[in-house]
This record gives sequence, structure tokens and C-alpha cells, in this order.
Amino acid sequence: MNTALKVVAALVIAAVFLVTAFAGGVLVGTVVPGDLGQAVGAVSPSTDGVPDAVGEVADIIDDLALKRSSEESMTAGAIRGMLESLEDSHAVYFDAAHYEYFNEQSMGSFYGIGITISNDGDDLVVNSVIEGTPAEKAGLKPSDLIVEIDDEVRPRWDVDEAVLRIRGEEGTTVELGVRRDGAEELLRFTIERAKIEVPNIESELLDDGIGYIKLEGFNQNAVTEVRTAIEDLTGQGARGFIFDVRNNPGGLLSSSVEVSSLFISDGVIVSVEARSGEPERYRATGKTATDAPLVMLVNGNSASASEIVAGALKDHDRATIVGEQTFGKGSVQQIEELSFGGAVKLTIAHYLTPNGTAIDGVGLTPDVIVEMEHDLISERETDVQLKKAIEVLQGKMR
Repeated sequence: MNTALKVVAALVIAAVFLVTAFAGGVLVGTVVPGDLGQAVGAVSPSTDGVPDAVGEVADIIDDLALKRSSEESMTAGAIRGMLESLEDSHAVYFDAAHYEYFNEQSMGSFYGIGITISNDGDDLVVNSVIEGTPAEKAGLKPSDLIVEIDDEVRPRWDVDEAVLRIRGEEGTTVELGVRRDGAEELLRFTIERAKIEVPNIESELLDDGIGYIKLEGFNQNAVTEVRTAIEDLTGQGARGFIFDVRNNPGGLLSSSVEVSSLFISDGVIVSVEARSGEPERYRATGKTATDAPLVMLVNGNSASASEIVAGALKDHDRATIVGEQTFGKGSVQQIEELSFGGAVKLTIAHYLTPNGTAIDGVGLTPDVIVEMEHDLISERETDVQLKKAIEVLQGKMR
């Protein structure tokens, strides 16, 4: 085996066994419960043959292949293959170039085109298009399906990899192939990236002393933003609140616990259960902001941290949940930073609501079910879910 391929084989083995812990997560976790770092890095007997197998195939490629693989492509391909063996739909490999963008998700601003996306089965769906962004100017619309990114087609685009592919340096472009309204022919967009300031929260005092708060994502600023909105609306005369997390894909585990604690004074908010031991229980922080009547709005795109909060409010009888069955993203992903650059993401645990309910792949059922088209949310006159939430809250405030 030549030196280059020997290096590749060594790096692939290191990717499995010698990863270094990076305290982070994509949709739920920035906290690693218990002793997960050791559990993820442990070598099991079933992997004893991996080094020999990798080296054997590398030799065959080096000796016989008509066109040899580059070190970079061989490493990436081998790592992706190992992740695919987990049958974990959230497992993904980030190369070094894409990994450097990773932490922007929780910071409130980034360079991109201005859309939120999620996986619906194998489809990659545009959930929302932020006003005034390059995506809106180019003509992207909610419910568009992204099929191609820079001329590359995948059987399934993982949402986190897609985010990193679509983002990039300001002034550069990304090309998207989009299927709209079931049409076979793709619409093609070339969109120039720009700095996107994420409008993470919206608040408003509605009639009858109803405070309305809509949260777009559970980033590191979410608890401060929600607390400020509660205090401002209370000062304006709010006597009850509607907390809207429709189309909210989630965010940080710590943020979901802190936001839940604004409404719940004591008790377990969520339990995280890994293979290595007893569930790690996260309790309310004691930093409540209101005990006023509360209704929470959810839909099929409310995922991850949104479902943690909804589950906690539901199990503690703190809020009435109105809307549609939630997404069912009840698992925790961990990012492991690789010694040679890049990272891998894989599922390390799943979470349980305070009553011990696991919702991964199932979702949370609202107390009051109201179905509607997601693209009607932005228009008050067609937003029947909000109208029902107002009706329910008015009954609680009497």
C-alpha cells in the first residue's frame, strides 16, 4: 500500500476510535449526559477487523483501480459508509470546510440565503423564507422541495449537511434545484449569499389582554428574548399568553430547559436516556417569569427542543397544547470533532418527557387538534390554529 493510502486508512480508523469530544449538538444537545464521551469512543469486539478490512480494500484500489481515489474522497467515503452502517438517519460527516460553519446556527446570525428547512421523510422541505433575504428575492417559497444543491443529487439530503452546503461566504453563490407543487420539472435558482440576521422572536399584545409570543429557534439568546417579551407584554396588560413554536425546528437542549423554566417553577423538564446508564434528568431552573394562563401552538414542523418544551408544559399541566401532531424528533445528537479536521454527528441518546413518554418518530399529540396548511400561518385571517388558541386562552382567563 502506498504512503497516501496508508495515511487514509489510519485516518479512517482514527475517525472511529480516536475522536475527541466536542461539546455540542445540532438539534437538541450541547450537554453530554453522563459518561457518553467514553461510550462513543469505546472499541467493541465487533470492530476488531475494521483496520485490516480498510487496509485490504485500500490495497486493492491502489493496485487495480482504473482511477485511484484521492485521500480526501476515500476518507470521506469510508467515514460515510461507517455512519450509514448505524442506520441512524441523523448521522452525517462534515468535512473541515463545512464544519467551520457549524456553530453559527446558535449565534443568531450567519451567511446564507435566508430559509429554514427540515426533513420530511426523504424530502428536504423549505419551511419558511425570511423576509428581505436573497431567498425571498430569488423567489423561493415555503413547501418547495430542495432536490439539488450545486448540481448534486442525493437520495436523502440530511438537513444539517444541507444547511452547511447552502451556507457559505458572503458574495458567493449556491445553485438549488427545486420541485414545486409536485411538478416533475425542477425550478433552478442561483442565489448569492449574504449575512442573515435571524429574527428569532415576535411578540404582540392582542385583544382581551392576550400576549402573543412566537419563537423561531432555541438558540443561546432564546431564554432572554422570551423573558423580555413576557415582561414587556405583562407591562402592557397581558393576563395570559400564547406561545407559538410552529415551524420551530428546535435548537439547544439547554435553551429548551431554560425556556420551559420560565413557565414551570419546579420539577423535571426532560430526561435524556443513553445506552451507558440511567437517564440524566434536567430540572426546572427556578427562574420563572409568569404563572399566567398559557396556550402553546405546535404543528408538524415543531421539532426537537420545541417538543421538549411542549412535552414539559403538557405533562406539568401548565399549558393547553393546540395545533397538529409534532414532528417526532426525540433524539439527541452529539458532534465529535475529528483530529484531522471535520466532524461526525451521530445519535447518542433519546429524550423522554417528564411523564416518561418517548416521542421519537411519533411526535406529541396536542390537547386540541386543529389542522391547517402551514403556509397559511403568516396570514391572520386564515390562521385557524391561532384563532382556536385565542378561544382556548380566553376560556382559561375567565
